[in-house]
Amino acid sequence: MAPPALQQSQLQQQPNGGDVGLVSVSSRKHRKFQDVFRSKSFQEKCIIAFIAVLGCTGLVLTVIKIRGGFMTRTCMSDECLTSAESIMRSINEDVKPCDNFYEFACGKWQFSHQQEAGKPNNWFVERSRHTSAKVTKILEEPDRESDLKSIKQAKRLYRACLNTNTLNKLGYEPVFEFLEKVGLPRKFPDFSTASYLNGSVFNVARTLALVERYLGADLMVQLSLDLNQKTNRSIINVGPVTNIESALPEPLFDHRRNRVGGQRPPDVSAFDKEAETSRLVIAKVNYMVSVIRSMFPDDFFNSSLLNQICLKIIVMEVTLKKNLDLEKKPEELTTRELNDYMHSNTSDPSDENLFDWESFIDNFTSESNFTWTMDDLVHVRNKEFFLELQWKLSSTPLEEIQQFLWWKIVESLISHTTEQMTDMRMKFNSIVAPFSLKFTRQQFCTSVTRSFVKGPMAYEFYIRDNLKGTTSKIQMMIKQLQEAFSDMISESEWTDEATKKVTTLKANAMRIGVGYPSILDSPDELDKNYDYVIVKDDHYLQSMLDIKSNEVALVLEKVGEPVNMEDDSGPKSVTTDPLEVNAYYNRLDNSINIPSGILQIPFFYKGVDVVNYGAIGTILGHEISHGFDIEGKDYDIHGEKTSQWSQNAVREYLKRAKCFVEQYDRFELDSDTNLNGTRTLAENMADNVGLKQSWRAYKSNNIGEEFRLAGLNKYSNDQLFFLSYANVWCQNPEDMKSEKKDIFGNDEHSPSFARVLGSLRNSPEFAEVWKCPVGSPMNPSKKCSMW
Repeated sequence: MAPPALQQSQLQQQPNGGDVGLVSVSSRKHRKFQDVFRSKSFQEKCIIAFIAVLGCTGLVLTVIKIRGGFMTRTCMSDECLTSAESIMRSINEDVKPCDNFYEFACGKWQFSHQQEAGKPNNWFVERSRHTSAKVTKILEEPDRESDLKSIKQAKRLYRACLNTNTLNKLGYEPVFEFLEKVGLPRKFPDFSTASYLNGSVFNVARTLALVERYLGADLMVQLSLDLNQKTNRSIINVGPVTNIESALPEPLFDHRRNRVGGQRPPDVSAFDKEAETSRLVIAKVNYMVSVIRSMFPDDFFNSSLLNQICLKIIVMEVTLKKNLDLEKKPEELTTRELNDYMHSNTSDPSDENLFDWESFIDNFTSESNFTWTMDDLVHVRNKEFFLELQWKLSSTPLEEIQQFLWWKIVESLISHTTEQMTDMRMKFNSIVAPFSLKFTRQQFCTSVTRSFVKGPMAYEFYIRDNLKGTTSKIQMMIKQLQEAFSDMISESEWTDEATKKVTTLKANAMRIGVGYPSILDSPDELDKNYDYVIVKDDHYLQSMLDIKSNEVALVLEKVGEPVNMEDDSGPKSVTTDPLEVNAYYNRLDNSINIPSGILQIPFFYKGVDVVNYGAIGTILGHEISHGFDIEGKDYDIHGEKTSQWSQNAVREYLKRAKCFVEQYDRFELDSDTNLNGTRTLAENMADNVGLKQSWRAYKSNNIGEEFRLAGLNKYSNDQLFFLSYANVWCQNPEDMKSEKKDIFGNDEHSPSFARVLGSLRNSPEFAEVWKCPVGSPMNPSKKCSMW
């Protein structure tokens, strides 16, 4: 439904002029008044006199309003018109604000935002698509002499991805070659490949090391870099795999990731949920069987046996992730001590399934200048996991271990081969993740390319955008939000002084990265950082494998090197993808990332300030609040898990948290499904506290009565604050039905309507601004509040 037109004649003239966004009433050429008046009849003269009196009265009232400071002024800049249109087209005035503010603010959003059949749509999805389309446009431009070398390579990778004719001709040969390279058979493993493969005994540690080295994939053990606090140098961190993800990009866009704080795409842990186990496992097994049969069309597979094998692979993946204490502090051991510890419960030292760390090191460091010995120190997370891993390896037939590793590699690579395999993966995704967006080939190739060259792609946006003013504005807002939060803590009656002090200190010490990383100011240095991105024409998959291998080699060069710590007194550089439409808080270093991707409508406008406080301001407040949510409160200013709160403060905190759990437990999607208030507690609290912070920051900024927005003149700026807040979370109502099982089962975010209704029902300021009587749906007598 199209919005009502914004008529210029409806707008008032600025009394003092000078503002570009204001439209003046145009003057008309006129004759002498006396001539006109003399030519009129007596009745006409009376009418004219009456009109004159009305005009004088209006003029007097206008002067009074100007002097009293109450004159309503309408902003007509492009930015104001855009923000007005965005909010106005979503409002459903048939719904009373005090009955259901989400339906009032978002009831017509779906009619002005087209949705493709079966695809979700909300502001985050829409803006992500917009950004992706701009990336595609850049990639499809002919090479320019001024292009960075890395951008030229990105365009080559994009073209190679689009060349499906070549991909279909190559078939699965690049996958088979990689399997052989890491010590696995070309064919699907069985008992014949278990003990003797290509002239040598199969060695699980060797294969895992080579997969890590050439693909950067963690299959049974996860490797990463950590900081050695004693030496301020980087050190290898080993531990259990927390999320076995594909090493290469998937043909999947999960719109749940874009909910502020983000969500990873669904992984095999979803199969551990009772309600969905049967459907998801059947879909996964069917996909695995289809891939294997398509790769080997001439081979005979016993259907029942193949189904059982695939099921065992799924079970092994789930088992590897069971009972992990992800918050446990790492221990410092030599690699030899870790090796001996793993074997301490093994009765048979000749066990062919023993994990040999010396073999792992030798293969992982081959073809590099990196040195890693058995006597070097490593950080070990979840040390007990390695005992369980060795027990699992020793009690599992070798062919089953091979089958697991073989499949995980094939699963990562296969969708980058033939069109048939890409389509099969998309079909599987549509079954297990109905909320995912389906890619066109261009969108898929754009996503793949962007994942490898995030920095150079961000640079292409950077030179086209002018975000310096926006960045400084956001940083100013964050300071105001931090001050507002500090005031809220100070005014808290249940928090003791010692707890107030450490909480305020942590809030004010948060490092904030906004917009783009600072390296984009040095394009030559940026380009040099991507020297390893070299694409061979017509070798799409192999080029990606080469890039991944080069990425790992670069990481290895940093092991043992001094860590360049950022100056705590200066601004933090953005460390996430600058083009992502999201925002993040990282409790491990007490930092917030605000990528440039979210600094666009409807999250940020260059129009009236109140709209920004309602939109991006509440998002920034949300992220600050995560530092003190149900988990964040247990981390100190440096990201160490060591709560500095008093026991009494924790008890009072949990008492107030319980109120939020009970409130959100009552939200219903339909008659048989309620929201899980415990699972969503951290996000719900961040929504509530973030809204309160931003409101206080907005009011403390002494903005006063700003320009009104065209078409929304009847709403005060205080009302616009809450309208812009709700507008950010507008989405198509059908999305929530398709997401039902996920939202109310696995996701820690509440659905959009609950995010808006829950936080506003707890806001006395909202009830006052919208004049909602006590006891009305939007102003319940019982409210939840943390600070």
